[in-house]
Amino acid sequence: MLANFFGKSKPINFIVLLLLFVCAFFLNSFHAFSTTEFTLLFIVEKIVFFIIFTLLFFGVNFIISKNKLTLDNSYALLFYLLVISFFSTYLYDYKVVLEYIIHLLFLRKVYSLQTLNEVFKKLFDAGFWLGVLCLMNPFSIVFSVLLFTGLIVHKRIRFQTMIISTVGFMIPVFLFFTYSFWIDSLSLFTDKLLLYSTYDFNLYKQTKFLAPLGVLSIFLLFAIFMKTGSVFSINNRFKKSWILLLTHLFISISYLFITFDRDGSELLIAAFPVAVILANGFESIQRNFLKEIGIILFVLGALLGPLFL
Repeated sequence: MLANFFGKSKPINFIVLLLLFVCAFFLNSFHAFSTTEFTLLFIVEKIVFFIIFTLLFFGVNFIISKNKLTLDNSYALLFYLLVISFFSTYLYDYKVVLEYIIHLLFLRKVYSLQTLNEVFKKLFDAGFWLGVLCLMNPFSIVFSVLLFTGLIVHKRIRFQTMIISTVGFMIPVFLFFTYSFWIDSLSLFTDKLLLYSTYDFNLYKQTKFLAPLGVLSIFLLFAIFMKTGSVFSINNRFKKSWILLLTHLFISISYLFITFDRDGSELLIAAFPVAVILANGFESIQRNFLKEIGIILFVLGALLGPLFL
C-alpha cells in the first residue's frame, strides 16, 4: 500500500510527506521541549526553522523533478525527509541552514547542465554560489570537483565554460577580499585560506550516529548495486545524471572526512545524493512487499530513532 502510494507523484503525496515531516520535526524536538525553558523566543525559533526546512523540502523537490533524477514518484522526497529526520536535532543552527540553502542553489545549477538552455548563465551562477559557499566554509572547495564532473559528463568542457565558472567563483571571493582590505583586516580573508583538518571521528562512534549511519550505508550499497547495472546497460541521458549522483555522493563523503568542525550538522551535506540514490535503488525492486518493509522500517527509524538513541 505505501509502496504504491509513494510510487506516484501527486499533490496528495506532498501533503502526506509534509504531515510526516511535521511529525518527525516535533518528535525530534521533544527533547528540546523538555530541557529548554519554554519562552516566546523558543517558540518563534522553532517556527522559523520549521518554515526553513519546509522551503528546503520544496527546493529539493524542484531539483529532483526538474532534472528527472528519478522516475515519476515520491520516493526521493520520502527518503530525503527521513534522512533529514535522523539528524534534525543537530541542524538547528542558522549558519548551517544558510550554508545548506546556498549549497542547494549550487546543486540546482550543476544538475541543470544537462539541458542546453542558458549554459553560460548556469555555469556563472554555479561558480558564484560555490564562491559564496567557500567563504562560509572553505572545505566546500571540494565540490568544485562536482562542477568539473558536470562539465565533463554533459560535454560542456570548453575554454569558455571553464573561464565563465572561474569568473563566477572569483567575484564573491574578490569582493570579500576588497571588503577585508577596506576595513584594514586582511586576516579575515587570509584565514579562509588556512585549511586544516582533524581525524577525530569519535562523534560518529556514538550510538545515535553509528546506528543510522550504518543502516544508511547498507541500504546505499544495495541501491548502487541494484541500479548501476541497469543504468549502464542503456545509453540514455540518465546515465550522465547517475554518474553525477555517484560523484556527488563520493565528494560528500570525502567532505565529511576532511572538514574540521564535526557536530553532526555536516551530515546534512550528504542528504541529497543519499536520498536520490536510495530512491533509484528502491525503484529497481520488483516485489512490492519488499518495498513495503523498507518504507516501514525507514519511517519507524526516523520517527522513533531519535527518541531512543
